[in-house]
Amino acid sequence: MSYRFKKIQQSFNHAEHLSIGDHPKIVLMSDCHRGNGSWADSFLPNKPLYTAALKYYLQKQFTYIELGDGDELWENKNFIEIYRTHREVFQLFHQFQKNNKLFLLYGNHDRIKEKHAQFWEKTPYKMPFHEALIIDTEYGQNLFLLHGHQGDLLNDKFWKLSKFLVKNLWRPLELRGIKDPTSAAKNYTKKREIENTFIAFSCKEKCILAAGHTHKPTLTQTDCGMYFNSGSCVHPGAITAIEINDFTEKATLVKWSICSRKDMTLYICRERLKEVSLHL
Repeated sequence: MSYRFKKIQQSFNHAEHLSIGDHPKIVLMSDCHRGNGSWADSFLPNKPLYTAALKYYLQKQFTYIELGDGDELWENKNFIEIYRTHREVFQLFHQFQKNNKLFLLYGNHDRIKEKHAQFWEKTPYKMPFHEALIIDTEYGQNLFLLHGHQGDLLNDKFWKLSKFLVKNLWRPLELRGIKDPTSAAKNYTKKREIENTFIAFSCKEKCILAAGHTHKPTLTQTDCGMYFNSGSCVHPGAITAIEINDFTEKATLVKWSICSRKDMTLYICRERLKEVSLHL
């Protein structure tokens, strides 16, 4: 059993359980990388799409689950600057939270939240963070939710080193066109290795594994399991999400982007990319 597989197993064994009956409509989003509003804030261009999507899911009574890397805390030391820049987002989070429909997981880029119980102390909100969740269903396959950095040596065990390299080495080089080879979102070989591990774990535990981390949206079905990835909120001109609907017993991969009408007016549109049954 590989180190990565063992770490995912540990997350699975200690995950908090929720019931699909209590949360029949769920939206999964990840990798927003909310920044401080500077030129380096990857989230900023898609902020209107994201806030529109949150308002839609709030109105439709979805439970919002963020699968990690919501805030960019490798390139930004001060969360309060992120909060002030994207205050509307956190106000919407609070609306979900009041109805017990908000669950935030942490990833490698916001793992500092893991050990900071008073992370929100300078804000009006107190929102708990989780490493992993399991949504108990009646399909014979539960939904196992995590960010996906678990077992990735640089992004898990040595995450502080990786944080230092991203902030001080790779970020300046990326501005000159050199990609970070340690990033699962930019290294395709690494991305494929992680995906294969997710699929193998899904088969072993007979669960639907849903993650972020790789930024590659997918609803993958195999002979023995399912692997979902919600993609990210930092795609060029688009954000992706996965909607889980217990009433239809289906998962839908959706894209939010700017569309145009025949009269050339622009609007924010929600496009269904793929839909699968939650039954294997």
